[in-house]
Amino acid sequence: MAHNTNATDLSKLSKKTTSAAWHHRTITAITAASSSPFLVGVTISVILLVINETTIPVPKIYAYNLGDGSQPLSSYVILEYIEGEVFSYARLKTLSDDQRKRFYTSLADIYIQLRRLEFPSIGCLAHGPEGFNVRKRIATIDINMQELEGLQPSKIQSSFYNDRGSLTSANDYVAMLLQIADNAFVEGRNSVFERHQGEDALYHLHIFREYAKSWMDCRLDQGPFVLVHGDLEPYNLIVNDNMDIVSLLDWEWSRVVPLQFFKPPLWLKNPDTTKLAWNFVYRDYLKSLDQFLEIVRTREREKYRNELLSNGWAKAKEDSGFLVANALENWTDIDWFANRYINWKFYKDKGDLDERVKAFMKKDPAHKSLIERKLCEGIVYKVEADRLEDTTIKSAPDKPAPAYATMKYFFLRHIWKDAIWVSPTIAQIALGAAIIITGTSYLLVKRIHIPLKSG
Repeated sequence: MAHNTNATDLSKLSKKTTSAAWHHRTITAITAASSSPFLVGVTISVILLVINETTIPVPKIYAYNLGDGSQPLSSYVILEYIEGEVFSYARLKTLSDDQRKRFYTSLADIYIQLRRLEFPSIGCLAHGPEGFNVRKRIATIDINMQELEGLQPSKIQSSFYNDRGSLTSANDYVAMLLQIADNAFVEGRNSVFERHQGEDALYHLHIFREYAKSWMDCRLDQGPFVLVHGDLEPYNLIVNDNMDIVSLLDWEWSRVVPLQFFKPPLWLKNPDTTKLAWNFVYRDYLKSLDQFLEIVRTREREKYRNELLSNGWAKAKEDSGFLVANALENWTDIDWFANRYINWKFYKDKGDLDERVKAFMKKDPAHKSLIERKLCEGIVYKVEADRLEDTTIKSAPDKPAPAYATMKYFFLRHIWKDAIWVSPTIAQIALGAAIIITGTSYLLVKRIHIPLKSG
């Protein structure tokens, strides 16, 4: 049951404290996918569960309110102030052997306890008079960003959850994430800026989907389902001088997921998961992971007399399995993983990517139609974005600005080079809006950097 702290209570609390005694964490209604009360509710539920069921260090909850208004403080949670250093990727590189061992030990204790919190379904935790249960669909940073963009992944989620708001199949969870990724590509306005890039991305979505299906372990379809933090990155860890973790913060993105999505820290060697998609980079990461796994194994034996998590991760690390789960929950990583890993694994000696993409595009006329539409949308999006960035918009010059000329060249070359039909309205918007763009413009696409001339 929610605890509502009124103004008088808050006033008393503030009088009791010094500036260093509280960590005031306010979550306001700035997200579209998840309302402020939702995120605060998840945070409270998970922290209470973690305190009750584990020894994972988390801040104490002193006061909170779950409101239904849009005011900044209609929903909030006030947490204990934690003394210590905010950890970072840079700090990780500087650790001595002893500090690294202590840090890994603290980190291992967090993971091995989370692994043992199992639930009957997939979703977010809620806490009520009946205790803790899973009764809300998942909320992730990636899904939240898509919702803010207007892609409405929540509608897709709703189609997979039953009337009771439950999802109890790992296979359905993967199918849902694949559909959300497809929707992000099809409906996202900035997913395609260049024909070859768009065709390449669409093809990689296809081969990733097939690879993900083979990656799924059907024996785990009905569970176990386990709790993850959702954003267990260095910046959410507070450490002391000895590099012991003294608190894990920011639980609002925590959720219950299928076991194959319970991943180890992917940032032990390199924080960029797109680079981990290179097999040689992943192999280098595994050296650090194996060091961490040895500590996980030792701690499990000491605390539980088994190797539940360490054995599971030792098996799952093969064939870049962790990166499949990561890409499924972060859809923009799919293209990188498919291009850098799946292509390498199955086609490394052939060098025939262009031919495979062409064959894929010819197989279904709908593929070409989709790319043509996305090209038009991408151009309009690029023009609008440039206009927002240009703080000194001028009237159309007598001579077209270089940005306009380049956009016109790009438009004619990539949209009309195959003599396809394009809506005159879209063409006028794209070219007309580009007239007023001055200065330097550039086009960035995945794995391609096309510089445009500056004026």
